[in-house]
Amino acid sequence: MGCRNFTAVVLCAFLFALKSAGHDLWLVPPGKAEPKQKIQIAASVGMDFPVSVFASATDRYPRKFVLGPDGATLPLSSAGKKGLVSFLEFEPSVPGIHLLAVQTTPKVLELDADRFNDYLVTDGLPHIYRLRAKEKTLNQPAKERYSKSPTAVIAVGASKTGDWGKVLDLPLQIVPMQNPFDAKIGATLRVRVLFQKKPLARANLGWQRPGDGDTPIGYVRTDAKGEALIPIAQTGLMTIRLTHMTRPKLAAYEWESFWTTLTFRIP
Repeated sequence: MGCRNFTAVVLCAFLFALKSAGHDLWLVPPGKAEPKQKIQIAASVGMDFPVSVFASATDRYPRKFVLGPDGATLPLSSAGKKGLVSFLEFEPSVPGIHLLAVQTTPKVLELDADRFNDYLVTDGLPHIYRLRAKEKTLNQPAKERYSKSPTAVIAVGASKTGDWGKVLDLPLQIVPMQNPFDAKIGATLRVRVLFQKKPLARANLGWQRPGDGDTPIGYVRTDAKGEALIPIAQTGLMTIRLTHMTRPKLAAYEWESFWTTLTFRIP
């Protein structure tokens, strides 16, 4: 049933906001990309990687860009929607590894106590849950501001050169410390988590591949340097995800969460 009256419109808006807050945003690269040809990137929203549950408004992202292997910044443009998937598009001029990033507009959402507590447990934020338990506020709703800053790396052509480990001006970023396109099955990929460009210790990283379901196949905590090792088990698409939460205690919202993913293909 559609949103046919004012009450239904408000309800639909609330449900959309809840879905936006409770799902990862992935930049999913295609299986093949060549220079001087337009490349489409799926901007998928969901938890069962890379299945998208609704098409996000990519034209409203305040920031979206591509960093080429030559250091040039390329525009990343909205390229419409198909079903439940939105697309972004760019045209590389040279071969090599390109780093893609977007940043969404922060939004404020109020969740009832049960939904917020469940979100903390399922998204790797048990320390926030324990804090609420200690303060005896588990029965209270929560106002949270959230934003997302996913990234992806894509190999254009046969070249594997490029600044795949570039630190970007993003609130939260998972930075590979090794070239993902040199990763081998059975080995690990070292990554670093940066929050406001500083290493984030004890961050709860999860990783997923297509078919793993709606929860990560594994988790690991970053060390004091914000670093962690992610196992490489098979070729193809893979994503690493993280939600980090702070407590600014402002009048408009008490909590602020930052979501990020790093998506790539193991050759």
